[in-house]
Amino acid sequence: MIDLLQPQRTIDESNRDTSRYVRSYLLMRVLLGALAVALPPMLVLGDGSGFDADPFPRGSLSSYFYSGMREIFVGTLSATAVFLVTYKVAERHLDNTLSWLAGVAVLGVAVFPTTTSGAVELTPLQEQWGEPLVGGIHYACAAGFIGSLAVISFFFGVREGGRPARPGKRSPTFWRNYHWTCAGAIAAAIAFIIVAKLVGWPPKSLLIGEWAAIWGFGASWLMKGLELDILSSSRPRPVTSSPAARPD
Repeated sequence: MIDLLQPQRTIDESNRDTSRYVRSYLLMRVLLGALAVALPPMLVLGDGSGFDADPFPRGSLSSYFYSGMREIFVGTLSATAVFLVTYKVAERHLDNTLSWLAGVAVLGVAVFPTTTSGAVELTPLQEQWGEPLVGGIHYACAAGFIGSLAVISFFFGVREGGRPARPGKRSPTFWRNYHWTCAGAIAAAIAFIIVAKLVGWPPKSLLIGEWAAIWGFGASWLMKGLELDILSSSRPRPVTSSPAARPD
């Protein structure tokens, strides 16, 4: 226990354990997926059990900005934004661009609240800029966030399908189909929201669609980290340049 309180004063360059950093990176990706899976039920159930939820459930995840769960909503989205922006910040390719766009977009969802039902006070930003403009920015950011996540999950599948098979592990085809299923679930959720808004049914369609899209994103990112055995390794292991050992 005392070791946990001792600062690291030197760096042993001869025995640098690069895999520790890889495991930290994968763990952050797992935690991001877990946050996404936990966020919808946490907002709905937390508002219903700890506060005077009216109505219950609310019409969308974004409407929980105006509930007692505001800090959880804004804090979780802000943490997600920081990870997505820095996720592949040192790389230059489409994945980096999509991750950066998703991070900026989800930060916009947190900063620019959705339109109100008329029963709550406007925020200073809404009063200064006007509620319609702030709400429009919110919806544009939400669409950009969810759309970017669908494409990122799709490319997860493309890369997983190209990995060599590993003994004792699920096949690359399984992981390709898994991530493509998650991407398809996000795309289907977007289509559901659009169609439901056009026909005016079912009730709470925006909440249902957003919940499904967030869960599709969370499931893809959660398993993208957990499926690599590097995460559970407790012994120093060198990170090779082979596709099977390198996280992406």
